[in-house]
Amino acid sequence: MTSKWMKTLAFQLKDYGDDFRAAASRIREVEVVDIDSSPDVVVSDDNEETFGGKPVLLVGSSPKMQNIPSGKIFPAFPGRFSPQAMAIRESVDTGNLGKPALLRMHVWGTVSDPVNESAKIGAVDLALWLVGEEADAVFLSGNSNAECVHLGFASGAMAMLDFTSALPEGDGYHSLNLIGSRGAAYADDHRNRNLLFDGGSPAATAPAFQGAYIQPMLEDFVRAVTEGRSSNKACEEYRKAEKIIRSARP
Repeated sequence: MTSKWMKTLAFQLKDYGDDFRAAASRIREVEVVDIDSSPDVVVSDDNEETFGGKPVLLVGSSPKMQNIPSGKIFPAFPGRFSPQAMAIRESVDTGNLGKPALLRMHVWGTVSDPVNESAKIGAVDLALWLVGEEADAVFLSGNSNAECVHLGFASGAMAMLDFTSALPEGDGYHSLNLIGSRGAAYADDHRNRNLLFDGGSPAATAPAFQGAYIQPMLEDFVRAVTEGRSSNKACEEYRKAEKIIRSARP
């Protein structure tokens, strides 16, 4: 029998299901069960299914308003739970960086692995989350190959984000730089390269952080459900970022 503090969790995911199950198996408060076993909570990428009103962590998709139980659908914020973003947020919260002043972010994909709308929304949310304010000025410019989002804040802070899916086949590129009144933090694929010796000349490879966000994101979701938190605030924050991506105009 599952104890009161443990939550049974089931997955309904088209992609990366094995990665999510492996991460969940390392969380003491979680027991992974089959989707047909009446789980306490669900992780899904289907924004049409409400799973009988159970709390749902919605991955890689926009929460829809219709037929969704209020306070039960939690949008996923993968960007917030990357090791780099968590470290930068901690530095902001402890005052080590001072007041955020300028945030710069590159999110670049390839023709075969483009930057989709979900990734753009996640990047804007990450900027708003790190700066800690709502944007009171938004400007979007771009062309068929690239987009640039410029956010202004009442405090005088600003954020510049650019997206492209025009890189040649191979790795994408991400960078996140935040300059504050007392210091700066950098999370850059170029700076974080490691030398790999595999015969011949050494190659510079980026560390494999792609799935590092999964476990802390699941832990935060389970903690929110256990503490009885509503998802309304998270949905509101998601929609602010979504509105910027969908509605901003040059």
